[in-house]
Amino acid sequence: VVEGIATFSCVELCEYSEFIMYAIVTNLLYLKRTEMKKSIIDGSEILQVAKDIPVVMQLANTLYECDYKAYLHTLVDLQPHLVANRYLQPHAGYILRELHVLAFQQFLDSYQSVTLESMATSFGVGVEFLDLQLSRFIAAGRLTAKIDKYGGVVETNRPDWKNARYQDMIQKGDLLLNRIQKLGRVVDL
Repeated sequence: VVEGIATFSCVELCEYSEFIMYAIVTNLLYLKRTEMKKSIIDGSEILQVAKDIPVVMQLANTLYECDYKAYLHTLVDLQPHLVANRYLQPHAGYILRELHVLAFQQFLDSYQSVTLESMATSFGVGVEFLDLQLSRFIAAGRLTAKIDKYGGVVETNRPDWKNARYQDMIQKGDLLLNRIQKLGRVVDL
């Protein structure tokens, strides 16, 4: 969507500043930090309307600057804007959840292990709340980490993608062989 900003001309559908908000919110979810800096933080088209969308700009800036406490406060400020928007309202819960995952993932990428206390301080939340959020995202497979509840430590496991693809291929191959064997038994009857 960021590439379409320069050629945006459909003001009947939404205002230019609203389109910029859509572009920022959706692109935050998948752009790498270097791309985010170039396209969103320093993007000339976006900077022209930055004063019209301060909450969204603050969201992008706090994420880029790794100010996670301010980022979570900005997410709270963003929620009413998402719910009030006719296009984003049905997706508000998903967007907010993915923006939470994005911040947790960005934070955890910097560490092999970090204490829950330290992480909670960085995010400006309680340890219990953080433990609940992290365990929910870990259980859903959204974060690759483990929580050592006894030690109060979050340990990240960086997945080996080559190994994971190999294991996935082995599982699919086994499934295919089982299906072929079942088909062979049906044909023999």
